[in-house]
Formats: sequence, C-alpha cells, structure tokens
Amino acid sequence: MIKKINIAYYSTSSDTVGPFNQLVNMALNLDQKRFNIIFILSNHLVSNQAIQRLEINGIKVYSLESDNFFNFFQLFKLIKVLKMNDIDILHTRLRRCDFYGNIASIFYRCSVINNIVDNHNDHFYNFHRIFSSFLSNLYSFSLKFSTMIIVNNQNNLLHYRKLGHNTHLISNGVETDLFSRNEDSRNILSKKYNINPTEFNVGFVGGFKKVKGIDLVYEIIKEFKSTNNINFFICGGGEYKKQEFLKEFSNYNNVYVLGHIQDIIPYYSLFDAQIYTSHSEGMSSALLESLSCKVAAICCNIDSYANIIDKEMGFIVNRSSKEYAEKIFLLKNNSSLHESIVISSRLKMKTKYNFKDISKKLTKLYLSI
Repeated sequence: MIKKINIAYYSTSSDTVGPFNQLVNMALNLDQKRFNIIFILSNHLVSNQAIQRLEINGIKVYSLESDNFFNFFQLFKLIKVLKMNDIDILHTRLRRCDFYGNIASIFYRCSVINNIVDNHNDHFYNFHRIFSSFLSNLYSFSLKFSTMIIVNNQNNLLHYRKLGHNTHLISNGVETDLFSRNEDSRNILSKKYNINPTEFNVGFVGGFKKVKGIDLVYEIIKEFKSTNNINFFICGGGEYKKQEFLKEFSNYNNVYVLGHIQDIIPYYSLFDAQIYTSHSEGMSSALLESLSCKVAAICCNIDSYANIIDKEMGFIVNRSSKEYAEKIFLLKNNSSLHESIVISSRLKMKTKYNFKDISKKLTKLYLSI
C-alpha cells in the first residue's frame, strides 16, 4: 500500500477570497486517496463558503490567530501544527506565509512550495513603500529555504529561474461550472437598474484604489458623456478619489457605483465587456471569472493580463482612455465579433484554466519531490 503524502495549504486568511479560493479548488480536485490535506490560516478564522466546502470534505482548518506579519509567535504555532500533522509538503500562498513557511522548514524538515503570482520587488514597492527595500530583502532571504516555486505566467517563470530557484509554471484556475453566463440574472439586474437588457454594459471590478487604476476608469467614462445605450458599473470598495468620481459623474445617467458586491457572479451576466486598468495584478481572478461568464475583456498591457488575453479573447491596449473607448464602441457595434470573442473566452477557460487539469499538474510536482 502506497503511503499517503500529507500536504498543508497555508495562507493568510479565508477572507482573501481570490488566493484562498485558488488553494481550496486546487486541494479539492486532488486525489484524496493519495493525499491527506489540511489548511492553515495565519489570521483568525473567518467562516465563509470556501471554509464550509473544506469542512464538508472532511479537511481540517487550523488558525494561528496571528493577524499581522510581525506577530512572530505564528512561527512557533506553525511548527507545532506541522509536527502534529506530520506534514510532508507545505504549500504556501501570499508573502507572509511564504516567509514563515520557509523559515519553519529550518526547524521542521518538510518540503516547502511557495505559490507566487508576481515579481516580489514590484509587490513590495506597490504595497509596502516605507519598508519596501527591507521587506524585499527579508523575503528574498527566506526563498533560499524554499524547495520549489510555482508561478502563474512566463515572465515570472523567467524571473525566478534567473534568480536560481527551482521554478515551475502552473496557471491560476476558475470554476467554470460556477462562473457561467445566466440570462435570467441579466434580466433581473436590468430591471433592478431600470435599463434595457439590449443596452451595452461595461463592468469594472476593482473599486476605488489607486493600484486598480481608477484614475484611468475616470478618464474612460468621460469619453462617453453624450453616448446612449452604454452603461458603466463600478464594483468594489475603497475610498481613493471616490468623492471626486461621484461628483464628476453625478449628472451621468449611465454610471452606476455599486460598492462592494457580495455575490459578483450575477453581475458578470449583466456585463457585455469589462475594463481592466490595474497597475499591478497577481491573481487576475476577476479576469478569469468574467471570461468564463462570456464577458469580453479590454486590458492594459501588464503581465497578468497579457499572459491570459490573446487576440481571440479580447484586447490588450495602451493606458489611453481613447483606446479603451474605441474597443468598447467596436464591441458594441459588431455583434459577431463580440460573440466570437466571448465564445473563445469560455472555451479557453474550460480547456486551459480548469482546476482538474491544474491539480493533475500539481500532483506531478508533489510526487517529484
């Protein structure tokens, strides 16, 4: 009888929906006859749908109850959980967990796989400017203790291999059965916002955050002031330039600022196109989800978008409001082009980005260690 491999998936919080759901879906699609699986969270446990899915499948979730990077007691708690469960492979996601997982492997011998979705120097500059150099160096030091790094695009593969790490490419995934287009949802939401279901709806999922490029969204919408039958839906939290935005578009009857949407799936069915304007992205979960729901994508040229979108699935444009506007008009006025793009997008999500195939690739990596 083949001994099962004990795997722990380690992330900061179940509340970081994109990264956590990626790990959950990868784990649930593994062959549980070959693997024993647990989950570890750095933060206090927040119960949600993903946690419930793990519990239904008999997968234990441990919380280290350490809600920030500098709570060093989480290292000792992590080592205790690893020992208690006789973990063979620790699969980490998000930098805090990469760091503590790599350091823990010095004291408890297990293989550590860091799942990294961008160039970490860019990350620390964008999100930790005050301590960016220190944190970047500290993180780089911890990577020396990693057994393997998994990345989600070709540029990151080259980046980490150049640094001498054992690096492998596995794309992010999407639940294509869950994220699919539903015309009933479109009709219900069209009635809710008092718009005609035949109008062309453009979505933006990211909220009022500088890194998400809300400044560019502002400029794009201004291109459509006197345009009928094109609506913009802004989804997501944040406060960056929100009041300025609301004031500018208070007289527009085609701009809907919705705030944080708990269940975004029906809104993907409302959208005909979605604009992506981020300065930096790691997961691109919203992009994969919307493509699976047959929403045409118009993206600026950053790695996380350009590595997914090809000419059959949408558009990569410069950070120019006029270029975005041109593509929106092109999609609205050319129904056959729009249909071709969204059908190709859905097919690509089902064939290349489904979790069953992703988990098969993961299995090969786990067994190679």
